[in-house]
Amino acid sequence: MSGDSVEIVQSWFDALQRGHPAPELCDPEIEIRNWAEFPIPGPYNGHDGLQRWWDDVAEVFEEVQWTLMSVEPIDEDRCLTVQRIAGRFRHTGIETDGAWGAIVTVRDGKILSAVGYSTPRRARRAAGLDPLP
Repeated sequence: MSGDSVEIVQSWFDALQRGHPAPELCDPEIEIRNWAEFPIPGPYNGHDGLQRWWDDVAEVFEEVQWTLMSVEPIDEDRCLTVQRIAGRFRHTGIETDGAWGAIVTVRDGKILSAVGYSTPRRARRAAGLDPLP
């Protein structure tokens, strides 16, 4: 199943890169949550929450580009992703270009959750893939 999960996660990010939150790829109980300091921390729940999250992204950022840099299976249902967002904050004009990590969970062939971490290493640690020294 982990190969299937990777493909599902890649498909979702492909849709995000095209500017579509793709609710058809998401479980009705989807939850999106980011770290507390992120401009849109969430949580966002359900398909309505998915759309609110996407609308909030559009409100905070302009000329935004998503890039999925890597997807790594953690177990049968979870993947570690590293992604990059580049754009400009709409209200300040400040440019941003940075990478972060997320743990994305798939259930029954749909995205169930996406939990963001401020760095790929923090996401790896949360997934148990990079134990503390």
